[in-house]
Amino acid sequence: METLHPPLDQFLDTLDTLSSEELDRVEKRVAAVREKKNGNARALTLPPAPVASDFFAISFNEYLAMPQAEREAIDILAYKRYSNWIEQELNRHDARWILVCGGKVIESGPTLRSYPRSQKLQAVGEQYGLTPFVFLRGPMIEESIWTVLPYNDSYPSLPITVAAEHENPLNLKAKGLVLEDADLDTGSTNVMLDYEQLLENGIITDQVIEKLHVHSHLNREFYYYSRWIRIGVTTETDEIISGVIEVLCVRDWKKSPLRLVNKSRQALVGRKPLYELPLRIVLDGRKRTTQILGQ
Repeated sequence: METLHPPLDQFLDTLDTLSSEELDRVEKRVAAVREKKNGNARALTLPPAPVASDFFAISFNEYLAMPQAEREAIDILAYKRYSNWIEQELNRHDARWILVCGGKVIESGPTLRSYPRSQKLQAVGEQYGLTPFVFLRGPMIEESIWTVLPYNDSYPSLPITVAAEHENPLNLKAKGLVLEDADLDTGSTNVMLDYEQLLENGIITDQVIEKLHVHSHLNREFYYYSRWIRIGVTTETDEIISGVIEVLCVRDWKKSPLRLVNKSRQALVGRKPLYELPLRIVLDGRKRTTQILGQ
């Protein structure tokens, strides 16, 4: 029998009648309530209604003067407000990412190897005098039956060592951060890591301009940045194979949907390290081990 929630249903029915400015107020209130329920967890602060009517019209100077939380909120709300247009432009340019300024696509790329860095966004903002936006096609995440950990099942792992982008490969053992609980996900291209953990360990640093992206998994949203870091994998002969790879740094990792099937997960490792380092691995279903072979 269906459970009825008359007050909630009545409220939801009114959403279709609200203006953009009114919806922004609703989103701001929901964020505040969620932050209160989450305790000390950092929540995104939504921007005030006056600047929310047309995000593409926000001047670059105005954007730079905003608190970081407000910039991030604008990034997320822009994804939601222009979702149909973003999808159309990504398809039209056959792109993984598009760089937008003033409502026009000025650059695009088929992979994240050419994703615009902070310096590029700074230059674009100064050139056009408007806020630059980068929109991504969301990562594919295919968690197979291996993710059903109860009933004597296991999830294949691929332990990795991570370090700053410019770290000397010879220093990985001494200075790298080892992530043992890194699950291998061949259904995804990307490597997904804990943003706060990387920040605390000095592997990444805050950027002057950094675009926050949004995607959903298991019907729950998560937020992430695109960064470059050095990733190493130790072989069976104790050799470290490493390279600089673009990764997705997920905000509030411990509360993200990426940990729902495995609460101890420290990373989700997609196919990218397999062909960019490259690696040869053997998954042993009988022993439930991952054997990493030399190059």
